[in-house]
Amino acid sequence: MSIAIVAQTRDELLLFDDALTPDLYNSSAFVDAVRTLALARSAPCIRILLADPRPSGRMHSRLIELANRLTSRIAIRQLGDDFKHRTDAFLIGDRRAYVRRALATRQEAVADPRGRREARRLGRDFERMWEHSEATVELRRLHL
Repeated sequence: MSIAIVAQTRDELLLFDDALTPDLYNSSAFVDAVRTLALARSAPCIRILLADPRPSGRMHSRLIELANRLTSRIAIRQLGDDFKHRTDAFLIGDRRAYVRRALATRQEAVADPRGRREARRLGRDFERMWEHSEATVELRRLHL
């Protein structure tokens, strides 16, 4: 369902996850959908918020590699300490569709391609977390 939501997104994609779950966010289909969205927009339209960007598995993530190539279109930040208690994960497309996992460590999710009310609520949560987040130095590729 995540790929379908990205594919229908036109303006803004918000992603909050603690681990960038490889089964969900490292597939070619998902990354291709994100790339298509990012290249269709002239302004940054994709924001990714990670609870902890350091685990080594993320360093080989296709999504992170794409973000490193499209830095003006995809922003990644680290969750601030005030929100470390969050145990969920979610993806929001245009604040009208969402996929939410109550426990980020599990695969079970609720998805609604027409769930505007919940997508807006999650979007407000995302904005609050984003305001208190930091740039992720750990994930930036150095060009020497």
